[in-house]
Amino acid sequence: MKKMKASFIGIMPYDLQGDAKWAAIKELGKIGFKGSENVEGWVRGEDGKVDPELLKKVKSYGIEPVDVAAFNGENLKRVGADSIIERAHALGVDKAVMFHGAAYYAKGGKVVTYDEVMKEIEMLQEVSAKCKKEGVKFSYHNHDHEFTISFKGLSVYDMLLAYAPDLYMELDCGWATYAGMDAPALIRKLGAGDRLALMHFKDFLPGGPVKATVPMLEKGKKYNMPNFCAVGAGALPVYECLKACQEVGIEFITCEQDFPHTLKGIDILRMDYAVLKESGMIL
Repeated sequence: MKKMKASFIGIMPYDLQGDAKWAAIKELGKIGFKGSENVEGWVRGEDGKVDPELLKKVKSYGIEPVDVAAFNGENLKRVGADSIIERAHALGVDKAVMFHGAAYYAKGGKVVTYDEVMKEIEMLQEVSAKCKKEGVKFSYHNHDHEFTISFKGLSVYDMLLAYAPDLYMELDCGWATYAGMDAPALIRKLGAGDRLALMHFKDFLPGGPVKATVPMLEKGKKYNMPNFCAVGAGALPVYECLKACQEVGIEFITCEQDFPHTLKGIDILRMDYAVLKESGMIL
């Protein structure tokens, strides 16, 4: 079977500036990473558009852009499908993703309603259909609440699949596992139905939630979160998830960790890559 490529999001080098940022990107290419999500933020020129020279610089370090993104539903509603398509074409990618759906905000104590979810799904289907016509796979990134919140006998995740047929998924198998799902089985199910465009690998230590601040929620407060750790150190069935991804033809395995545990910064990604590479399924 064809080997996959390792990519990353967050952790490094998004908190760095100037020469330190470029040095980190170069180092991650040397480690073996072949791609990254959110590359768009590194390569914008003063006019806010992709600067071809900056994009060339990223690629010279062996890092390919994977996607363009909308932060959440409100952001997506504001920018619209045309902007997503234009940005994807400018960056040379065929994938886009929305990172935070309505269900996510239940983590902050918000009561998520059926009408709210359905309204968002209608928008996601409209955007996805337009993107699909232009060769862009628009995807939804899950957290745990898409699996744990249900309406009329369907989880929010199943509602997304059922009512937005042109929507693809960026499956975060760490959050899915945390929610009690069989992540390898879910990968195969989505892959068989041609609904899986992107993957996030995220690991966590067993033993219950920890209190942590969450940048997307109210500042100064702490919320119940998984005790995140580097890939391979926790409860995620890494090998089984990789095998399922390889079977369904996933190109990039994107490592993500919402906050550090023991390792910090680039050391997290060193371990992530080593574990993925050791599987024999990663370039």
